[in-house]
Amino acid sequence: MRTEQIIVNILNKVNMMNADETHEIIHVFKEGLRSKTVLFLAPVDVAVGRVVYFYVSDLLQSDPQQKIVWLCLKTPRDKVLGMFQEYKYDFDPTRIMFIDSLPPGKEPSDGVLFFSSSSDHTKIASHIVQLFDKFPGSLLVIDSMTVLGTDNMQVVESFINFVRSKVSEKNGSLIAILGKDTLKAESEALIKSFFEVIVELTSIGEIHADIGMQTLDARFQVEEGKLSFEYIQKKLKRGRLKILIVDDEPDIPDLLQLSLASQPYDFVVAYNGQQAIKATLKERPDLILLDIMMPDMDGYEVVEHLKQSATAATTPVIMISAKTAVEDKVRGMELGIDDYIAKPFDKREVNARIRMVMRRYGWVEEE
Repeated sequence: MRTEQIIVNILNKVNMMNADETHEIIHVFKEGLRSKTVLFLAPVDVAVGRVVYFYVSDLLQSDPQQKIVWLCLKTPRDKVLGMFQEYKYDFDPTRIMFIDSLPPGKEPSDGVLFFSSSSDHTKIASHIVQLFDKFPGSLLVIDSMTVLGTDNMQVVESFINFVRSKVSEKNGSLIAILGKDTLKAESEALIKSFFEVIVELTSIGEIHADIGMQTLDARFQVEEGKLSFEYIQKKLKRGRLKILIVDDEPDIPDLLQLSLASQPYDFVVAYNGQQAIKATLKERPDLILLDIMMPDMDGYEVVEHLKQSATAATTPVIMISAKTAVEDKVRGMELGIDDYIAKPFDKREVNARIRMVMRRYGWVEEE
């Protein structure tokens, strides 16, 4: 298949936010993770499997010689094949070699190597050696480090070190999946230490990875069953402030923009919590003016989500709300907001508080 057609097929699998950025992100992953040991770390409610399946499908399409060795610790072979079909990812099943568990009473499948239990590390390691001797340069996929992590960690460490050595010896690569916070903190830290690259996915749709000398910060989302990607904009050093206004009543953003029109501010507007999170990740505002009472996700929930983000956690937040009880203000402060303004507000107070908060963050107004 011609390279141009391969690229077209890859881009057809995703719902484009930005086709150029998506192609570049795919290229960064493909080239940066080659011959590496990589851990995909994500909360259990994040579609990390879809990203990994996408990555594997891309490898199979772009390299006709690529083979995959798939260790099924959590998801059986038949379901893995079904997920590729459900996601509509192109793949050749004959180029994926499975190592799967064989429950009592189940008949073995042709071409599949079996083990009796996820703790049977000797049998699993023997299968991996056999397949990498036969297919050097393969990619080993371990579908759940969480399952491995429930075993004795000294045994797990010995197993992973042996597997890493064998994969490296045969010029292969390794990717694995771990559910964030599904193990004890010390077990998670030990498992992370086994891998050269950690690709971290967040519950608000971010991907972060340090790949060699390059840092990748991107957003992903699933729309109509398709993945889409784009880079997270880097914050710029500037005299003008970019301010995100979040309120479900359109009159409030309009009033704030009109009242502050003469100030060195540029505005972005969101009308609900979900829009606020997306706008924060995409636009990288310097400050958020955030309403509390919104129908789908209130302001407190927005702050909780943003605090989970590697790129948005430190964005200053001023809450503007008609909720003026001490308990409401204290709750916001406990979540880490920077200030609180009561409705109805005076434009002079809003402007003064914006300046006060941003000066604490080192902002200097342009001349």
